Amino acid sequence: MPNEHESVRDDGSIKEGIHKDNESPSESLVPSSNIKERPRTKRGFILGAGLVCLVISLVSITVGCVYLYKTSSSTKTKTKSYSFLTEQSSREVGSKSYIVNTINGRIPAPAIHVRKGEVLSVKVTNGIAESELTLHWHGLHLKGFQVYDGVEGITQCVIKPENSYVYEYTVNEQPGSYWYHTHNQEGLLGLDFIRGPLIIHEPDAVDVPLPGSEDAYQYGNERVLFYYDLFPHFRGQAGLLNGDQLHEIKVENGEYRFRIINGGDKYAYFFTIDGHELTVVATDGYPVEPYKTDVIHIHSGERFDILINFDISTSTESLWVRAKGVASSQKEDILSVIRVRKDGSVPFETELPPGKDGGIDLKTAKILNCLHIEKPEHDCHGITELVPAEPQPLLESEVHFVEVFVLGTGAMFMKIAERKFTQFYLPNIPALFTPPVDRERKHANMLSVSTNKSVTIVLRNQGWSDHPMHLHGHHYEVLALGTKKAPDICDENYICPLLTLEEAFSEPIADILATRRGVLKDSAILPSGGAMILRFNTDNPGIWLFHCHVKAHMLEGVTMAVNEGDYMLSHDKTPGDYPVCEKSEKKKEEETCSCSDVRSGNVEMVCARPWGCGDE
Repeated sequence: MPNEHESVRDDGSIKEGIHKDNESPSESLVPSSNIKERPRTKRGFILGAGLVCLVISLVSITVGCVYLYKTSSSTKTKTKSYSFLTEQSSREVGSKSYIVNTINGRIPAPAIHVRKGEVLSVKVTNGIAESELTLHWHGLHLKGFQVYDGVEGITQCVIKPENSYVYEYTVNEQPGSYWYHTHNQEGLLGLDFIRGPLIIHEPDAVDVPLPGSEDAYQYGNERVLFYYDLFPHFRGQAGLLNGDQLHEIKVENGEYRFRIINGGDKYAYFFTIDGHELTVVATDGYPVEPYKTDVIHIHSGERFDILINFDISTSTESLWVRAKGVASSQKEDILSVIRVRKDGSVPFETELPPGKDGGIDLKTAKILNCLHIEKPEHDCHGITELVPAEPQPLLESEVHFVEVFVLGTGAMFMKIAERKFTQFYLPNIPALFTPPVDRERKHANMLSVSTNKSVTIVLRNQGWSDHPMHLHGHHYEVLALGTKKAPDICDENYICPLLTLEEAFSEPIADILATRRGVLKDSAILPSGGAMILRFNTDNPGIWLFHCHVKAHMLEGVTMAVNEGDYMLSHDKTPGDYPVCEKSEKKKEEETCSCSDVRSGNVEMVCARPWGCGDE
């Protein structure tokens, strides 16, 4: 009995084909003949696979197969294969021309769809002449596949120009909303559109969009809303939704699931849909008990799934969808339009709805994931009000205290327990290959924990910024949040005194750990001047980064790593195309500097940047 597979032509159309049970599924080819590639000796190519793809290409008069969906006849395990060629060009975005970095020349980037239990294979070819990059799979635990986490200095070296690397792993994650993005130390010149949604579906899901489908953002009764703030190039201006400044979302009467993803580098938003209450059913991929709210506060890296029921009595209707900037520097909202029609017998409206400058009154609206209460009448609700549909197993827990501090130079530091405040510095050779005894380097900020227990981290923040804290390889319970009332968060020197534990939390920490179960997140907001208690289970040995997802904050030092179970990877276990870490090109590690900040009582710090103590 033959198995079906589908490949996608360069023009996006789908070509159907079959292969017999004893034939190997075809592999995708990179659509460029001048790209260098190292042989995949460990995983191995299937002989003749490229020829099959080439035949398909010739029939459809194209230069190569860009995407592939294949099925293993022996195990019935399906593989979703994508081929990403990163490119740099000049393009108009909004009303201005920018240098942009794209995948296969597309804005927005491809939305990846895969079922739980399938193999996801993404071949990344770096076609950007002067930039190195990696790709991270935000929110995925990658148990048994940490080598593909995509973090420079932790799990891999960068993919150099004209080189390729295949990220390939079995998807055993909780079905939900995730995303992917670059995760290298050196930023790309221009706008970084090498980021997009990654949606994991139930194993038995039907009508899952195929690789290369034009409807990968709008399919069935689901809509993917991928926000990108374009910082620092759109400083203070509106960002984009699904690559547009005025995106249209089309629906008919009925219930729809909206997957909201903040894929930006800096800004948080207040998300609303005019005239509709939002029913939250999941966050960061994990389901929660249905929760109704008017507004969702969503920061970089966070995701929320909501249900909206449309039931218009007229033939058609249009509504504003608003992502209002939380920061005072964000002068414009990201506006989009939902086009609703009663059924398919009538066309959608084309005119913009009235009330462009209106929207819900945030002073009286119910806000979920709210942090700072500016006035008593604000209806502010913390993320801890969400109830997980299935709490994680409760194990014996150990407690660690971590603090965040910011100098007037902008240098940022984290302190674990009684150590000094330290500015994180990624090693030249990935830490995954470093013997455990050598991992406690001066700038490692490494928290070592054993496996098969719970780890509780009590975070406190002296910085003037909120920090959306993202943990790789895990989801954690958010057990408690402590916030200060704005605007009395920081003093005139931008020092935000730490809340005492008694001020921050209504109960002793021991009681919180014994009695509370928290919503599961991989990215949650540590408030400026505030505190947060999170807990995760050490069931995934490896080295996992824990950092602020505001990119500038991560690079400046709000970063640490969790050394879980002293896991170490040997080089002979890496894929055949694993990026080479060439010693001749190793970056020289900056010499350390030490300083103290008299404004906050001579707090001592260890810097990893030469300017870190510049004005102290």
